Amino acid sequence: MLKKIILAAVVAATASFAQINFGVHAGVDMNTLWGDDAEDAASGIGFQAGAAAKISLPMLPITVAPEILIDMRNYDITDNVTATEWALDIPVLVRFSLLPILYLEAGPELAFNLSVSAEDDNGHEVTYDDDYFSTMEFDLVFGVGTGIVPFVDIDFRVILGLTKITDKSTVLNGDPLDQKNLQFALGATYWF
Repeated sequence: MLKKIILAAVVAATASFAQINFGVHAGVDMNTLWGDDAEDAASGIGFQAGAAAKISLPMLPITVAPEILIDMRNYDITDNVTATEWALDIPVLVRFSLLPILYLEAGPELAFNLSVSAEDDNGHEVTYDDDYFSTMEFDLVFGVGTGIVPFVDIDFRVILGLTKITDKSTVLNGDPLDQKNLQFALGATYWF
């Protein structure tokens, strides 16, 4: 019982001395799709922008870094249809510092679909039912970053979608549609 009380006191004392920083994040990303029905998916360029926080615990090389980002994604749905999706991404990453200036990060991300527009190769708008695209995606984020510049973190991330981008169970010829989000992002966070 005494060990539990001491452990609780240490955790409470550590949490009370946690350092919290806030910042702004911006980045560019290359978007594509992966899955059984995404073997010919081409990639497109998009961007991210939003707010970030960094919660550091003293004496530990671990930092929790949640973010709220607006993400514009461009990717091919089929051979002749390109989509632009606006999403609200909420990654919650845990950073492990290998060196004072180098860290690895990983964690889950929820992505809420705000809007999707699509057009074919001839520039004509392609319309889908309102419930065609998923309203929420679940992703895993893996990355590496550096804090070599004062007040700025630069990172490279891989965002691997675990849920399908569409709610419809069938597409061409009645076959199941298996396409998930895949992004490679290069970003920077400025800390206040």
